[in-house]
Amino acid sequence: MPDGLVFSASFAIDGPVILVHGGAWDIPDGAVEDHRDGLKTALAAGRRSLASGHSAVDVAADVVASMESHGAFDAGRGAMLNQDGRAQLDAGIMDGSCLDYGAVIAVERLKNPIRVARRLMDAGNGQVRILAGEGAERFAVAEAFTLIDNVDLISERERDRFEALRDRIGDVHTSQSFLPGVADRRSGGGHDTVGCVVRDARGHVAAATSTGGTPFKPPGRVGDSPLPGSGFYADGEAAVSCTGWGEAIAAVVLAHDVVRRILDDEDLELAMTSRLQAMHDRIRNPDGDGARGGLIALSGSAVAWAYSTPRMARAIWAPGLGTVHLEL
Repeated sequence: MPDGLVFSASFAIDGPVILVHGGAWDIPDGAVEDHRDGLKTALAAGRRSLASGHSAVDVAADVVASMESHGAFDAGRGAMLNQDGRAQLDAGIMDGSCLDYGAVIAVERLKNPIRVARRLMDAGNGQVRILAGEGAERFAVAEAFTLIDNVDLISERERDRFEALRDRIGDVHTSQSFLPGVADRRSGGGHDTVGCVVRDARGHVAAATSTGGTPFKPPGRVGDSPLPGSGFYADGEAAVSCTGWGEAIAAVVLAHDVVRRILDDEDLELAMTSRLQAMHDRIRNPDGDGARGGLIALSGSAVAWAYSTPRMARAIWAPGLGTVHLEL
């Protein structure tokens, strides 16, 4: 694709809305239908949650938990494996009405890490917002979550990818996307990370992001996804969820940068596209390619997405609009 090219679209939607993404990268044709099914299933879960009167933050957790459980994405069941052959998961969530957030990092035995992150928002009483590894899993047990075996998070697809990559550690970089056994140095990262932004019937907004990280990552590697301000952020009427090369997104604090510009009355779509372009121009991977990624966002009556990778899985629902699935 042309260097730094950013694709975007925006909608004017008042009232409740759910916008989801399933990762920005070079999604192969053979995976498109699974991605569409995962997005459709997630939006259905969100619609049920909204219809039950749940808050934006609880709807966002329900939507992302659906994507973690689906198997099509690099989150929850179906996560990409690290160099030890284990799924290691990160997730974060934020309530724009009060700036409360919760996140878990490098967990290996949680079916839906986003639900534990959501519980941490309340149970942490503001004193604890982020927990990692064994500490996060101990918290989950104390809050009546059931731990699972790591093998239950591993799909055949990701086991095959791991087998193809484990003898090529020197070729792997976190900015790259991979098909099983084939390095793709053109797409600049993004690996089926999932995310959601929601506005509920009261006008409150929330953002949530969940990931299994990059293919064949070192154990303990953390990207942008569980970091508030980087992989997700919500403040007032604005909410953002990001996907792409995590190290670059964290370096420019992408989600917070976009939200701040929105709250300073910059056009939503312009804020998103300009920040993606700026990240691309500023940060390069070892091959000299500019950093790439994608994001979804909402503010006021504006809802938008933008991405600088060949494809990004995304879908939107609002009353009267119906479900819109665009080409991946």
